Amino acid sequence: MIKITDTTDRKIYNSLERWMQRANDEQTRQGLGWYKEAQGWCKETASDFGLDPYKVAGVLSALSPNNKWARNKEDAWNVCNANHYGEPQESVKCCTYNANKRKAFAILADQVSLCEKSPKTHSFAMNVGLLSPDHVTADKWHIRACLARPDQGVTDTAESCTSAQYRRIEAITVKLARSYELKGYEAQAIIWVTIKDWWGR
Repeated sequence: MIKITDTTDRKIYNSLERWMQRANDEQTRQGLGWYKEAQGWCKETASDFGLDPYKVAGVLSALSPNNKWARNKEDAWNVCNANHYGEPQESVKCCTYNANKRKAFAILADQVSLCEKSPKTHSFAMNVGLLSPDHVTADKWHIRACLARPDQGVTDTAESCTSAQYRRIEAITVKLARSYELKGYEAQAIIWVTIKDWWGR
C-alpha cells in the first residue's frame, strides 16, 4: 500500500496534475458546479436557523461518512432543526454512525474545535461555508489521486493521513489550482469526479 509519507511533493503534484489533464469537459463542469450547489445549500440552511454557514458545513461534513449527498443534506438539516428547537439527539435518525451524529451536535454547541483535531471537516466547512480558496477537502478519493496516476489503473493506496500530511496535500493542491487559475476546492472537485469515473466507482 502506498502512503503519503512514501512519496515526494513533486510526485504528488504531478499525479494530481495528470488527473486534472485527464478530466473531460463534462467532468470539469460537474467539478466546478458541485461546490456552488453545496455553498448555496449551506447558506440557505444557515439562514433558516440563524446559524453561521461554517457551522452548517461542519455538520454536513461530520455526517458525511458512508452517506450519500442527498441524505447527507437531509440529515444535516434535521440535526440543525433539532438543535434549533432544543430537541434531543435521539429524536434525529441519521444515515451514518452515532459518533458522527454526536459530533454534529457538538459542533453546533461549540464543543468541538474543527480546526485543531479535524482538518478535513474544517477544510470542508471553510470551502462550503466560507468559500475559502485556500482550503482543500482531501477525502479518500483525493488521497488516492495524490498517490496513483491515471495510467496506473486502480491502485492500493492509503485513504487517510495525519494532520501534518493533510496540510501538505492541501498546500500542494492549492498550488496546482492556482496554476489553472482555480480555487483549491474547484481543482479538488474536478479531480474527485475524474478519478471516481476513471476507477468506475
